[in-house]
Amino acid sequence: MSTCVQSSSRLSLGHRERVMTDLHSHILVVDDDPKMIDLIQEVLGLIPCASTVAMDGESALALLYENVQSGTLPDAVLLDVKLPGEDGFRILERVKGDPRLEQLPVILITGLDSIDAKTRGLRMGADDYVIKPFDPQELMARVGVVLRIRRTEQMLRRRNQELAALDEINRMISSSLDLDQVLVSALQGLERLLVTDALAVVLNDERAQSWVVRTARVTHGVWLEGRVVPVEDNVLREAVGAARAVFRKDVTTGFWNEALGLSPLDILCVPLVTRDEVLGALLVLRRAGSLDEDYLSLLSHIAATVSIAVQNARMFQDLEVFAEEIERSQTQLIQAEKMAAVGRLAASLAHEINNPLQAIQNSLHLSLHQGLEEERKRQFLEMAQQEVGRLVQIVRRMLDFYRPASSKMQVVDVNHPVEDALAIAHKRLQQTHIEVVSRLTPNLAPVHGAPNQLTQVFLNLIINAIEAMSDGGTLWVGTANHDERGQVVVAFRDSGPGIAPGMREHLFEPFHTSKATGTGLGLAISYGIVERHSGVIDVEVPPGGGTTFIVRLPQSKQEA
Repeated sequence: MSTCVQSSSRLSLGHRERVMTDLHSHILVVDDDPKMIDLIQEVLGLIPCASTVAMDGESALALLYENVQSGTLPDAVLLDVKLPGEDGFRILERVKGDPRLEQLPVILITGLDSIDAKTRGLRMGADDYVIKPFDPQELMARVGVVLRIRRTEQMLRRRNQELAALDEINRMISSSLDLDQVLVSALQGLERLLVTDALAVVLNDERAQSWVVRTARVTHGVWLEGRVVPVEDNVLREAVGAARAVFRKDVTTGFWNEALGLSPLDILCVPLVTRDEVLGALLVLRRAGSLDEDYLSLLSHIAATVSIAVQNARMFQDLEVFAEEIERSQTQLIQAEKMAAVGRLAASLAHEINNPLQAIQNSLHLSLHQGLEEERKRQFLEMAQQEVGRLVQIVRRMLDFYRPASSKMQVVDVNHPVEDALAIAHKRLQQTHIEVVSRLTPNLAPVHGAPNQLTQVFLNLIINAIEAMSDGGTLWVGTANHDERGQVVVAFRDSGPGIAPGMREHLFEPFHTSKATGTGLGLAISYGIVERHSGVIDVEVPPGGGTTFIVRLPQSKQEA
């Protein structure tokens, strides 16, 4: 196969090399006559447009198939009818018979001036024909018309796709008042229109006086959600400051280069504005040379819709928070009465002292082993003493379950109790063939709490996950800052079968369990601990299986 792009130099019959130009249009010339190729390329150079040459039909088809794979199809094909091997009519038939190529315009170049030859080509799908010998002006005119039609069709097709995507985005956004769902829907719609490395929505956190990535879609596994975008970020600052869309090419340094690990980048940034208030920005990021200003109009339309949706979602959130506060007060009264009725404290104590009692029993048994060195005996006795102290703390904690805990509250990095819980459960996770995927955010905002109680909550969630995956599986553990709400989020997701219908609303009620040997107190105790930390614990059960427990704790103003 031989190819070339060259408009005025003499061409050899051997390998022909493509010359890259800045011209937007590109023609594939299929002809085996070097003189004719030179003439055609000189004419195309006057349009102007670039060209690639194939000397026979098979080479042309191979080129087109490569173009399909790379997404760089030519704008039209000039196809000679008389070719070595399969003739132009056969090549035309194969092009128009391929769904990937059928929309590609083809102009036949033929020395056959008969009506039959012309009509045969047109019936087979040719868009036009040129009779040899031809006038260069005629070739220019016919190619120009085909290219204009091609560009019009492409523009209409693109506009139709954009309108369909906009309609779908509007439908998805208008169907929900949940802010995160609104933003995810908007980015999912954009993904169907644009090929990008990352899409992100950055919102203004007025309380923290910072810009935070609320939602993002990244192609190569980078976690952007919850990250604070520096105020000195040039693209964001310019877009937000002027309240207008900004397009920057070949950006080599900055927050986005560092966060994505890519340089240089093309960045499109459109502010989210409503009633003269800038709520945030919508960003499209791609490797340099992949984006252009043509997308700004589309993004501006989407940003306008998202801005209204964000404002509505925030208003709804304010009402929802107010309603939740009332509901929480009522739930606490009902729960306290329910706990008094079922004797929760006594049952909880029996449940909680089992593990330290076993540790004490094992330590004392080992310390009495004959022939054991005195140093080892002392170590086992110290372990037993530590567990006795833990039992005292458990009793005090259970007695104060609905009063301020006796354990000392302090500023805590939540990553530490998460790591402690994983370490405690490590052997059991290993024995049950469960892979742990841990993603703990460094420099996590501190919370105010009791480390041992938080460890107890996380360990209970891990044990629940282990029991849900008796045949092995995967446990995903992650922490993140949610600066928009001033929270630290801890999530545990298992690959088990999920929660049976009807069980979810009873998960945090004491003595309600689906396990043959369970007491039904673990989640109830965890719920109480998290509430005493002014936090919430939620559960998500996707249709495909698995369960995700999410603990949200308020960030502390103090440093850990």
